[in-house]
Amino acid sequence: MPEAFSGSFQDFLTTTPDARFTDWLAARAEPHWSAATGHAFTKAIGNGTMPEDAYVRYLIEDYTFITDLASTLGYLVAKAPSMKAKSRLSGFLALLTSEENDYFLRSFEALGVPAETYETAAQGPVTRAFADLLLNSSGKGTYAEGLACLLCAEWCYLTWGLREAEKPRPKHFYLAEWIDLHAVEGFENFVNWIREEMDAVGGALEVGEQESLAEIFNRMSMLETAFFDAALTGEANLPAGLAARS
Repeated sequence: MPEAFSGSFQDFLTTTPDARFTDWLAARAEPHWSAATGHAFTKAIGNGTMPEDAYVRYLIEDYTFITDLASTLGYLVAKAPSMKAKSRLSGFLALLTSEENDYFLRSFEALGVPAETYETAAQGPVTRAFADLLLNSSGKGTYAEGLACLLCAEWCYLTWGLREAEKPRPKHFYLAEWIDLHAVEGFENFVNWIREEMDAVGGALEVGEQESLAEIFNRMSMLETAFFDAALTGEANLPAGLAARS
């Protein structure tokens, strides 16, 4: 795994002059960023070797998380500094609450998960911590802090989605479609826009504020890894200090 870059964004530019602010965020989050984007769970989706019980655990947890992600997007729409940004974020919110929701319902049916199971499921500790960081950063924090959370979550999925899309599609539609949802041109364009927005907003901040964004991105990367771990093994092991606030 790559080692984390410990210096400031300006330090990073001295070693990599053409680097973007988002490149620095990812470098500061190592090795957790690479652990999340290259996780065995994501590779099992593309290989078609995903254990059914692990994917059911994953889908249920992710389904409980969708409402919190939608709320995060709502906060960001309200705080976005331009109409263009509001439009891009609200467009993704509409997609999240339509196409992705339909995917979950069809997948649950195919996997034999009754509605009462996923509709009444409580979030596990990793999902609660994940949602807590997103909601606090976007709701109580600044636009940049909320955007850093969204960037990590969506850029992670684009990274592994594009990688797994290079493989032959797995036979189960719920695996194949999950790859396609995160490798399609529209999603790639949206993530690239988040990166551009974060580059512009984050690159203009003071050093202390940039450090805060790097910490948020790092925490999100750790939680992404823990989320995949919990789905694959059935054991929820939160990294130290990352529990949800009471």
